[in-house]
Amino acid sequence: MDLETFASLFSGSPFKPLLRHRNAVLDALLHLNRQIQSLSSEKMQVPSSTPWIKELPHQLELLEQEVLSRLQRPSLTAQPREVVIDILQTQSQLAHQIFRLSERLSYRPLRLPVEMIVPLNNLTRQFGKTVYELRQGVIELNELSQGGFRKQHSKTQGGFRKSLACYVDELRKISHEIREQTCQMESEIDPVDVALLFLILDDISDLSLWMRSLVTHLQA
Repeated sequence: MDLETFASLFSGSPFKPLLRHRNAVLDALLHLNRQIQSLSSEKMQVPSSTPWIKELPHQLELLEQEVLSRLQRPSLTAQPREVVIDILQTQSQLAHQIFRLSERLSYRPLRLPVEMIVPLNNLTRQFGKTVYELRQGVIELNELSQGGFRKQHSKTQGGFRKSLACYVDELRKISHEIREQTCQMESEIDPVDVALLFLILDDISDLSLWMRSLVTHLQA
């Protein structure tokens, strides 16, 4: 029995809306990943419209309220209140970073030299790998969260945390290299494009750290 099925057996538990909130955030990461792939396009088109970004904040707000409401009730599956709140806050911060980066990507197409295509392609590919690693790892942790799998769960935790840290570090490394290359080619790039690219890179770095933070809180 995975964690989501287990939580569904207890109607008053905060875990069910907390898991739904987490799954919604992870789904938003998939939408964002599709958006971000446009950065490595040679035509540098504006990313496609993102109706999901208009609907998701309201959905997440309702789930947050439900979690907090259920924390006030007695529950057989209750963890310490502060643990649930910490996880919820981390998931909410991750969602905030997703929204902000999605908005940045939709401002205007970046007009960059062709020499930037390869490094941007490396960035978008690594971003996709990091998102996939996070999603798969969280799914696996949910499936192993029951008491009968404690030993395997502990082993999986360590491997997942280490693997995701490597993906995040590589993503931030590529981001830093693109900054350096942009500075070297600054005279060939419109200042607005430089500023927007740096904001996007900032958001990617911040987002990757919140992805790592989510794993830390889930494994606490």
